[in-house]
Order: sequence, then structure tokens, then C-alpha cells
Amino acid sequence: MPDVFAEISRALTEEFDVPADEIGPENTLQDLGVDSVAAVELADILQERLGITIGDDDLTTQNTVAEVIGVVAERAGA
Repeated sequence: MPDVFAEISRALTEEFDVPADEIGPENTLQDLGVDSVAAVELADILQERLGITIGDDDLTTQNTVAEVIGVVAERAGA
């Protein structure tokens, strides 16, 4: 079972240049500089890395990191 927070953090730091120390559960994707196009890209990256399906509308810039973790964990069966 993947560490969902670690995978999301890794994707945000590697693909979107978000400093790791700025990623916290209460931050929205928008707070981290992730716009709507990047949110779709993040969903695609997480799908590929974790072998899950995330709907186009499941992640928005208003989602907090905690909400993203919840969506990903639900899809991964965690």
C-alpha cells in the first residue's frame, strides 16, 4: 500500500516545483500554485503512478491536500 501523502508530495515537488516544506494537509492546491490545468495533470500523474482512476472533476484547485489524500486513498482502496 503506497504512502498516499508521500506520493502526492513527491508529485507536487517533482512535477510542479512546490517546495516540500510548504505542503501540508490544510493547503489547497491553489495555495500551492496548482491551477486547474495542473490539477488535471496531477490527477493523471497519480493515476499513472498508483494504477488508479481519478475522475476529471475529482480534483480542483480548491481541494486541500487532505481532500486529495482522501480521494486517492479511496481510489487505491486504502
